[in-house]
Amino acid sequence: MASFLSIVIELIVGLFGLLLLTKVMGRASLSEATPFDFISMVVVGDFVSDAIYDKHANIIKVLFAIALWGILIALIDWITLKFNRSRGFFESQPELVIKNGIIDRKVLKKNKVDINHLQMHLRDKNVFSFREIEFAILEPNGKVSVIKKPKFEPATRGDLKLPYLSSSLPLTLISDGTIIRKNLKKIGKGEDWLKKELAQHDIGDPGKVMIAEWSEEDGLFVQTIFP
Repeated sequence: MASFLSIVIELIVGLFGLLLLTKVMGRASLSEATPFDFISMVVVGDFVSDAIYDKHANIIKVLFAIALWGILIALIDWITLKFNRSRGFFESQPELVIKNGIIDRKVLKKNKVDINHLQMHLRDKNVFSFREIEFAILEPNGKVSVIKKPKFEPATRGDLKLPYLSSSLPLTLISDGTIIRKNLKKIGKGEDWLKKELAQHDIGDPGKVMIAEWSEEDGLFVQTIFP
């Protein structure tokens, strides 16, 4: 009887420990989880199972392990927030799998995604033909984001008999106060140009910008850290 009571107590304590860790991590749902988040949950779940089935483990040690793991995760989140370059190491990066309507097989192969898997994700976005797609991005959580060609958008310009407009992929030029120089090069601009654009938005310091996004159609969109 005592052993059953011990299992009940350890399960209850382990459950609330996991719930607390999930709250600290701030993940909205499993569908948004990255591979790093998945590994974290597997490791913490293993800690709890040890408390239940391993006679040499006790609940105090397991709670200590959960707390330590939570601190490590919080530390990594702080590092990725403060240091932009660290995100490539700790977090998966979005990958452009379709560009200008052309499927990039190298990117698919790199991410271990086959055509059938890609089609499944596209159908989930109500896209049933590759001819509809201008750009598709494989997100870190495994989902696919899609920009359709203008003529395939809902209430298409073709239906309204309006001339077609070109579409381009928006590029992030500043993220959390850090200038993304490689994206500046992609649009053929330099930092001086970017600072002039920011000045038109009454922003003198790029470090105060939370996000700056550029598109050929709409120009520069800027949002400061302290609006």
